[in-house]
Amino acid sequence: MEFRNLTSFPALAFEGIDQHGQSFHVAVLRQTLTFCSGRLEYAGTQAPLCEVDTFFGEMNRSSLRQESDLCQYKPKCDVIVNATAHAPQHKPAQHFEVLVRIKRADTQMAPPAAAQGLNPFTSPSQAEMEAWRIATAHAQRTRVPGAVLLEKKLAVTGERVFRQRAWPLRLAATLARWGTLGLIKANPWRLTSPRAFTEMPLRHEYAYGGECRVNAGDRGARRIGKKYRLTPAGLAGHPDREAAPALQPVAHRTCEQNLVGRGFAEPWFLRASGMKSVPAPRIEHPDAPLSARLFWQSLRGKFTDAGTLPRPFEPAGLGLRAKAHPQRRALLGTVDEAFIGSDAWLPQDFDFAIWNCAPPDQQIDYLAGDERIELINLCAPDAPGATIDAQGNTCLELALPGHACTLLMRMEDGAMFLHPMHIDSLLIEPEQGAVSLVWRAVIAKDADIRAVDLRQHCEFEAGFMQLIAEGARKQKSLGRAGSNVERELQHG
Repeated sequence: MEFRNLTSFPALAFEGIDQHGQSFHVAVLRQTLTFCSGRLEYAGTQAPLCEVDTFFGEMNRSSLRQESDLCQYKPKCDVIVNATAHAPQHKPAQHFEVLVRIKRADTQMAPPAAAQGLNPFTSPSQAEMEAWRIATAHAQRTRVPGAVLLEKKLAVTGERVFRQRAWPLRLAATLARWGTLGLIKANPWRLTSPRAFTEMPLRHEYAYGGECRVNAGDRGARRIGKKYRLTPAGLAGHPDREAAPALQPVAHRTCEQNLVGRGFAEPWFLRASGMKSVPAPRIEHPDAPLSARLFWQSLRGKFTDAGTLPRPFEPAGLGLRAKAHPQRRALLGTVDEAFIGSDAWLPQDFDFAIWNCAPPDQQIDYLAGDERIELINLCAPDAPGATIDAQGNTCLELALPGHACTLLMRMEDGAMFLHPMHIDSLLIEPEQGAVSLVWRAVIAKDADIRAVDLRQHCEFEAGFMQLIAEGARKQKSLGRAGSNVERELQHG
């Protein structure tokens, strides 16, 4: 099969394989758009396909910027927003909210039915005709708002910490607990007031998470109990097992949901390190803030089962989840000795949803390519196209261009038919003034396919190509070269 990219955008075709050992073709295309002029338009220089996962800082020690475009299939569309939170009117604030909203394009109101008489042999009255003309004129000037596909709000705060209260207060709390036989348990921790700030990157480094680690060369290494120390087997499997002896970990626990965040702590670590304060998350779910009481309860082991963690302990953000996230990792399927000893490419219960890297509330149906993007306090007030609302919030609204990408399938017998591509990744980066779209399609391997042309076209041309597709289907039924493959991948 010959693959021909007839667009000006970077694209690639490669082979995929499913959990049943069946191979298929994958075509992927990436578009880079800019809004430096105040509206979205194709950038003069197109970014290449992302072939490897990229990070904001050191690999695997900072939050992810984007994952590789060369995955096989995504059952949903990922919406990723790598943005900086900007305070309203760029005035220092202790806290404020940010929001991202994705909507379908507005549509024209449907015209009213033509005025009718009492029966087919009579004409409508003059009043009925006038009412119909008024209703028609109203429909022509009215747009129906598109459905909201995604609406996510976050609360951001200034720098703050969980801090132990002064020792006299802690002593008084201890005496009160003894005097009441444990009925009164005063919280020895408090959450400081946030400092005022004007902007902050919305990255997982500022969300709940993190790690507790003590190295052999640290002063507190001797104060760690045996039950918290890494076993020889644990150290042998640690990524830093070959580091200098002083830099090898003695004890190491992580928040699996977010290894690079803040707020995660365990009592043994606080005792060994002598820490009296712990940086608190600065990005939270508005309806579930993390309090000093919840932090204290976590230190006391109340939330020992990761499956019962309250929502305040769920890392908040607009970026993507790492592959090590427990919910993503579970989609890999059963990797047991039987699988390792087999020649299978993937476990039988592998779920292609593992390639959706966005949090579940940022996974939506495939985009059509004409949706509208709305951002609030996620760009600088002087960004091109930005406006200020009555509350001083910075608002930016962008419209995708509405063009479509498709595969024109050319068969050995001369027949042709059109196979759609889907937008399965939307990456929004306001600081760079850029929006990226990733289009993807999967097709079955078929010896009758001579060539595949990747094309971009406007609505008129898309309609014309659809006529060709309908004619081709009458000549040859090759539905299995298209949507059936996606259906099998989605349902396993």
